[in-house]
Amino acid sequence: MGRYIVCIVWGMIFTFIIGFIGAPLTQSTYNPVTLLIIGAVFGLLFSLTIPKITAKSYNDDSAYNK
Repeated sequence: MGRYIVCIVWGMIFTFIIGFIGAPLTQSTYNPVTLLIIGAVFGLLFSLTIPKITAKSYNDDSAYNK
């Protein structure tokens, strides 16, 4: 459970920073609520897919490796 929370929080932080820098460059409006929602979704997706990808390269007895 902790892995999901950490990935969601870091995804929100990175998306917030990218949106803060990218909004003036693209001359669009800066909407922090939308950025935080998008960051949470990407963080959740990454926390679900990264263990499945790394389990194939490392042989262990986890449920993801089978």
